[in-house]
Amino acid sequence: MSIKPLLPLGIYGDLDRARDILRAWQPLDHLSPDDAELVVKAIAEGIARGRRHGLEMGQGCHLAA
Repeated sequence: MSIKPLLPLGIYGDLDRARDILRAWQPLDHLSPDDAELVVKAIAEGIARGRRHGLEMGQGCHLAA
């Protein structure tokens, strides 16, 4: 799975949230720092994609109304 660079919009908040999520998942405590950062970036990408999808849905509903 390739990790694409995140857009600057909201990236720092997404990365902070992703790090909080990673810390909450105790089974991932054994990861190396590099692997943990990869997981953080994947989580942040998912958060950003969810936000983008929500914005697109909201815009579509607004245009349809």
